[in-house]
Amino acid sequence: MANNTHAVGQLQGYMLQVRHMLFELISLDDIVVSVEALDDVAVQRIDGAVTAEQIKSVTSGNNPVTDRSVVMWKTLYNWFNYIRNGSLVLDKTIFRMIVVSSHELEVGDAVVQFHKASSIEDAKKALTAAKLSIWGKDNTLKNAVPSSYRQYLDALFADENEDLVAQIIVKMSLDIHNNDYDEKLIKKFSGQTIPAEFADNLFVHMLGWVNNKVNEYLKQGSPAIITSEEYRNTLIAQCRMYNQRNSIPALSREINSDEARTEVENQDVYIQQLDWIEMDFDDKLEAASDYLRTKAEATIRAEKGLFTPQSLDEYNNKICRLWKSKRQQVLLLPAYSDVAKGQQLYAQTSEAVSRYTLEGSDTPSFFGSGTLQALANEPSTKPEIGWHPKYLDILKGGVQSERAK
Repeated sequence: MANNTHAVGQLQGYMLQVRHMLFELISLDDIVVSVEALDDVAVQRIDGAVTAEQIKSVTSGNNPVTDRSVVMWKTLYNWFNYIRNGSLVLDKTIFRMIVVSSHELEVGDAVVQFHKASSIEDAKKALTAAKLSIWGKDNTLKNAVPSSYRQYLDALFADENEDLVAQIIVKMSLDIHNNDYDEKLIKKFSGQTIPAEFADNLFVHMLGWVNNKVNEYLKQGSPAIITSEEYRNTLIAQCRMYNQRNSIPALSREINSDEARTEVENQDVYIQQLDWIEMDFDDKLEAASDYLRTKAEATIRAEKGLFTPQSLDEYNNKICRLWKSKRQQVLLLPAYSDVAKGQQLYAQTSEAVSRYTLEGSDTPSFFGSGTLQALANEPSTKPEIGWHPKYLDILKGGVQSERAK
């Protein structure tokens, strides 16, 4: 993927179930992926086969895969219960415990044996060994088992349940990701047939799409269900949009209000220029946001080869000529104050530049305004454009703005 750091950073705001739902939806098969329906996450296929997945996130010292882990025994108990109450059909279901950890985990002997069991005999041996280890010979240690998982063991170790528990163990697997889950997700996504230069943006969009779909279902109080067909159709539509080079969506992230406010408070020249024509604080916030995002957008597009430095220079020159023409018209307004003329010039230029293209391609809505701010900012001692009729004199200190008087 073109920008792994960018993509990984976007993952942090999404719950693990959403990220894993996306992981499963990246499939050539026709499947249905659900959250909190049959299990934490479940994958259903056309033939009725189901993969029931318990998703566990580990960020602290807690280890869900030790032999005495409450999480591990509750997971096995949940699967046992799903089969017993008919929520899942044993012959049609496989079970997977997925653990995403920020560090290396030590796996208990019993858990390893459960994972390795490939026959009912293996599973029963592993279950007997676990029972002996935890309850002791002749169940002498049974009363010492913490209440947090005693009820699970009472059911799982009961003789009458041995056959069913053993069958579940044979069909279960353990999938541990030690601090590399997100990288694996990104790699799987970028392995699809998508435009490589837009893979990171497509990834962030599709992750957000899954998240929004899940939230819609949750607001309705129902399990979240997405088909792989829905996922593929949405991805294809996005790819088609990015392949239309004359109307590529914004590639940069939005600027948040705190970033824009800090930028205004820095009082760079382009912000001072807006102050000289008495623009509102909200106007300055918008200008700061457009300026910051345009800088990021120009960098990203240049890196992806979507335009050349020469074409950007031509775009800037075209805007400077526009500004000069508008300025000449505004200066002829007879009854207007300098501040009013500056406001007129800013409004007219901003409106006109929104229609300008770059290399024949439409630009995002903020790009024209952001370019105006950049041209009004550099060089700092003599910006290429300005709004107040006497902006250069004010900058040199030879004339005070009307606000400063």
